[in-house]
Amino acid sequence: MSKRRSNGEGSYWQLPDRTWVHQITIGRKEDGTLQRKSFKGRTKAICKERKDKWLAQQEAAQKQAEAAQEEMSNREALEARLGHTLESEIMFEEAFLEWLKLYKSPPTRKPSTYASYLATYNIHFGPAFGQMPLYAVTQDVIQDYYQTKQLNGGRLDGKQGGLSPKTIRNHHMILKDFFTYATTKYKLYGNPTLSTARPEVVQKEMRVLAPDEMQIFIEEVMKETQRIAILTDLFVGYRVGELLALEISDFNLERQTLTVSKNLIRVPTEALSLDNPNIKILNYNPNKKTHLIVQSTPKTRTSNRETFISDELCELLIRHIFTMAQSSWPNPDNLLFPSKTGTYIDPKSFEIRLKVVSQRCGIRKVNPHALRHTLATRLVEGKVPLNIVQGILGHSSIETTRKYLHKNEDIEREAIGTMTSYLDTAKLVTAPALNGAKKRNKFAGITLPDFSQQPPAGTK
Repeated sequence: MSKRRSNGEGSYWQLPDRTWVHQITIGRKEDGTLQRKSFKGRTKAICKERKDKWLAQQEAAQKQAEAAQEEMSNREALEARLGHTLESEIMFEEAFLEWLKLYKSPPTRKPSTYASYLATYNIHFGPAFGQMPLYAVTQDVIQDYYQTKQLNGGRLDGKQGGLSPKTIRNHHMILKDFFTYATTKYKLYGNPTLSTARPEVVQKEMRVLAPDEMQIFIEEVMKETQRIAILTDLFVGYRVGELLALEISDFNLERQTLTVSKNLIRVPTEALSLDNPNIKILNYNPNKKTHLIVQSTPKTRTSNRETFISDELCELLIRHIFTMAQSSWPNPDNLLFPSKTGTYIDPKSFEIRLKVVSQRCGIRKVNPHALRHTLATRLVEGKVPLNIVQGILGHSSIETTRKYLHKNEDIEREAIGTMTSYLDTAKLVTAPALNGAKKRNKFAGITLPDFSQQPPAGTK
């Protein structure tokens, strides 16, 4: 009687080519039949060696699976005891900066948006939550943060007191967006921002120049080097970055329009993306804390727009451009409002000049936004339809605004002309009057200088 083979011992046989086969039984299939595994080699010893190696691998895999299952059970028990998942033990700083890089950095978002979020983290979120485990940033912690910031929030302007309710609500919006991502990514037990109370925002009355203040302001503006830029801002209501990014090519004489397609802003160097095709970095230096950039992405969906301008403003702009040409100002970027050195005017410098002018006039708080609101107020006072006003200002709160604007060119042309009625052009210009013709193509035959084609200063 032959000796019974032990489990796993298997059987051997030799093929015609003298190769050995070693076969073992490893279980049963779903249909109940035996499942076997074969190993081939030049000798029985090689076959056995290959079998033993395979069995060792199978045993190791089984132990690993059992250990993983045990770890999962222990993990679930630990998480139940702790009240949070272990993934959420990642530090707030690491998780937030990861989210910022993935979803709020160029080209996904504008450099200005990324810069704003990064500054908010560095100044506020980082010191408050940065070194806390993510799970520890609870509803109570966030609520306490809002209250602390409102009482004494570390204002950037150096003034005493806390952050404004509007700023705190902006912080809430960022945190809510981040925790929506973190809840899924790090298996948090809910978004802690959903039940937090935010302070009520009391809408401040915006500064608007009264008609008598406008006249005084305009007279004082005429003493400024950048008077045409300031008047243009007052009469078209552009955001300061939109105004200072205008090029001469954005001035259409035939249609008598200005077109906004770019925005000049200052952003932290750490927020810059050097390979972003939508921005132009001015005088890049990695050692500088901030840089001026020109970005082609609009502030809102309707920021890129064409604005009709009055005959008076159109004439002032033409005279302004020819004056620059006669004075041989450098202007390699063909800017409509360059500095004396031919570079972009810093928005902050422009705001300072407005403040100086308003102080000389004895008029309080005149800034670019006040000019913008002044235009809007005058237009509304003139019973201009709100959709037209929104189109002129480039707002996005009315979804159908852009759709109807092309039907209302006559209204828009008349509306934008209401502002320049405050101008006494006889006092403002000394050059002879331009020969006029039919309105709307009055200036069409004029060819404006192109400063970008001029040779550099000092060359012949």
